[in-house]
Amino acid sequence: MIASRYLGLLAFLLASVLSSAFGSPLSNALPPGYLNPTLYKNTVTSRGLTYQYYHVPPSNSSKPTLLLCHGYPSFSQDWRRAAPLFEARGYRVLAVDMLGYHGTARPLDPKKYLMSAVARDLVDVVDAEKLTNVVAIGHDWGSLAVSRLSNYFPERFLAYAFLAVQFLPPEVPANFSAVLAAQQAQYGYELYGYWLFYAEHDANAIIQAHMDSYVSIIYPSDPIFWKERMAPAGALKKNLLADFRAPRPSYISAVEVEYFKAYYRANGFSAPDGWYTIQTTNLQAFDDQQIPADRAYPPVTKPIFYGGVSKDYIARTDAALEIFNGPGFAGHNVTLKEYDSDHWVLISHAEDLVRDLDAWLEDAGIV
Repeated sequence: MIASRYLGLLAFLLASVLSSAFGSPLSNALPPGYLNPTLYKNTVTSRGLTYQYYHVPPSNSSKPTLLLCHGYPSFSQDWRRAAPLFEARGYRVLAVDMLGYHGTARPLDPKKYLMSAVARDLVDVVDAEKLTNVVAIGHDWGSLAVSRLSNYFPERFLAYAFLAVQFLPPEVPANFSAVLAAQQAQYGYELYGYWLFYAEHDANAIIQAHMDSYVSIIYPSDPIFWKERMAPAGALKKNLLADFRAPRPSYISAVEVEYFKAYYRANGFSAPDGWYTIQTTNLQAFDDQQIPADRAYPPVTKPIFYGGVSKDYIARTDAALEIFNGPGFAGHNVTLKEYDSDHWVLISHAEDLVRDLDAWLEDAGIV
């Protein structure tokens, strides 16, 4: 009873502070261990959008910059456990709040989230710091952004790393129902059915009304929740409306959960849901048509790292390996690792991940 009252009070205080602080979202309400808010900077990109990013110069001038791109529903603080470990190894760290999140612009027009433009934004952020030797690392939808950096700006990056979600080749317009049917036939369930819910006009209102349920599913104590309660079309919405609850996993604290809830109660999900709308409407597929055929995959000279996770029922390692073992990566130097983790490997297995990424860059001759 005392614990529940404490968390309720904490949630209220966090919501009060965050609602007044966002979109200048750096506040004293940050939980212990989060990235230092005084190390954040802002820049305005060439299309007039403000981007916020965490920036720590290298302690070893021979080390490259690591451009860290998070996914959904997240922000740069998802790197809170990995970034200090990279910094301790001498790297410059540039962890971006991606479009739609935290201190970065949060447009509601889905077309603002097309990857040709987001890739340009990220290069503008790199240029704002006048950086040259950069390695791009993405998790979840951040892997899509890193994929498009390799398509549009291959000359700007030394190497590419993909966590949980693999490199994503240029898309072709397709009927989304047919995509789900193909997944059902191949895997026995739909992997991306929940995308349809995120593209619905009332998705934000439903999530807001059932935030504890949403956190129980997004951060699953049992990874099977993603297969049964999230991935299939209609499952996520059904479980939210039923107010499904489960304990939090061990890798995220109660205070971290309360911060997540307070932030999204203050800011909502409508803006970042644009990352899904461009997929279900073919907007991204049409955007990808401008990628030249000879740039459909990263240059063969660029080292590639894929960190798969064994307990992710949506970003499946076997699906990723179909791409990395396919003709598009013939001749590439690809390092494959798999972690005993659910989707949130950058939080739960930060030490293993940083160790392996550091070794990969050393083996590739980049450090």
